[in-house]
Amino acid sequence: MAQRFGVQGFPTIKVFDYGPKSDSKAYPYNGERTASAITNFGAGLAEKADIEPDLHELYNQKIYDEECKGQVICVLSFLPNIFDSNAKERKGYIEMVKKVAKKNRRSPFKWFWLSAGDQLDTERQLNLGFGFPAVVVISP
Repeated sequence: MAQRFGVQGFPTIKVFDYGPKSDSKAYPYNGERTASAITNFGAGLAEKADIEPDLHELYNQKIYDEECKGQVICVLSFLPNIFDSNAKERKGYIEMVKKVAKKNRRSPFKWFWLSAGDQLDTERQLNLGFGFPAVVVISP
């Protein structure tokens, strides 16, 4: 198969807008061929598509190890225990974290939430005995 070349002799990068993918809706990416330019272009597409960033419930070490690695900043939201509040309040906190994550989707953040008291060792290591909700930011 013949390879098509676009900008500066590089292979053509095809862009598919959010939704069903088909070649008829694809268009060539003609921007800079740097990692940051392509990443920014993709982030702009994500904003237009209104896609929510992932928000992980941090209930064990494995999730943290898999998601919080590399050149990222991990935002841990410690929410009040459901027994100290109620389901409606918990959902409100989670929606607030999602809203902040959405506004900051261009930043290299990974978003997590956990219930106060579920990870007591982590809370003690971070000196979180003062009340919840609380937010901790970690750069691995």
